Amino acid sequence: MKISDIKTYIIRNTWKKWVFIEIITDDGSRGFGEATVYSDQFGLINHLKEVKKSIVNEDPFRVNKIMNKWFISSFNRSRDMVNISLMSGFEAACFDLIGKHCGSTVYNLFGGPVNEKIKLYANGWYTDINEINDWGRNATKVINKGYKALKFDPFGSGSGFLDYDEYKKSMEIIKIVHDAVGDSTEMLIEGHGRFNRSMAMKIGKELEKYDNIGWFEEPVIPEDIEGLSVLAHTLKIPIAAGERFITKYDFVEPIKRGAINVAQPDVINTGGILETLKIGAMAESNNIAMAPHQAEGPLNTFITLNVDALLNNLKIQEIFDEFAYPEWINEIVNERPKIHDGYASLPKKPGIGIEITDKINNYIEMKAIMILIYFWMGGRKEDLNRLMQKM
Repeated sequence: MKISDIKTYIIRNTWKKWVFIEIITDDGSRGFGEATVYSDQFGLINHLKEVKKSIVNEDPFRVNKIMNKWFISSFNRSRDMVNISLMSGFEAACFDLIGKHCGSTVYNLFGGPVNEKIKLYANGWYTDINEINDWGRNATKVINKGYKALKFDPFGSGSGFLDYDEYKKSMEIIKIVHDAVGDSTEMLIEGHGRFNRSMAMKIGKELEKYDNIGWFEEPVIPEDIEGLSVLAHTLKIPIAAGERFITKYDFVEPIKRGAINVAQPDVINTGGILETLKIGAMAESNNIAMAPHQAEGPLNTFITLNVDALLNNLKIQEIFDEFAYPEWINEIVNERPKIHDGYASLPKKPGIGIEITDKINNYIEMKAIMILIYFWMGGRKEDLNRLMQKM
């Protein structure tokens, strides 16, 4: 079996552009992965043109060989998000193809699950909030769906130092959510890497008043490992980070310094399934929990669930699927995660457990035409967003 072609699909939506990968072999077999990158989707497509010639005619079963050769092929050891995202999507597509060939889920290829169901935390549930009291109402809706944990960023556009009004409003939002969900529900506080050390410390001290804080995520800029370490060793609440770390090498120093209590690698951002499992082993050997980041598309949800199944030190998994994905998603993929009372069942179908449908090309063409017509007629961006959610 040899790889004969690699295709990409850019799926425009109101949240971010998803990038799906499809590999095709000379016997007609297909495997799917996801390579969503935050700001340079078309750069990824162009980069694929450069690396494609070294991948075509390779055996997709030789994943380790291909990935190692790819990683060391550039002088900077492939440490850029476009290349790493493409590598990750390609690797997942290989494992998807291998699993289908063997009639096995990806997690069973690696020895079978240690986690039979995956505890989830809700994200994306607060993006349409207009009034401060909506925080409590929306949080209650999440809990009513059965979730035992939810994440949110209460800080608005604030960064660096919060001024007095920003700080007071942020603390009020946290209290409103807490009063709505109670102590039995974990609140995971998102900092998005925006604060300096002193502001992060002030926020962290305030969070210590609550018994249900699961973690304070990215309280300082991702590059400030020393700052993370100071916070982790000073505050009584856990510090989480890692979604913007690239490959296992970025996790070495934070783990060595005790700078994180919860590691959050993203399968796409860190180099793929194998790389994420290696990070999981590094974290486990240092008694650190894993909570993989997943804020991309539906294929990466399934890819990440396959990884979650194998992690001895899994704490919880991020999920956007019920809160931030558009209604038309069922047109482009053939599966959705099975979620009940805040837990996801493991994928059951061979490979990663999900495929894109044949309607995807029609969908891409229709969306592109709709966008052009809408702006040509003078439509507003916010109106287009609402329209696309319903399409």
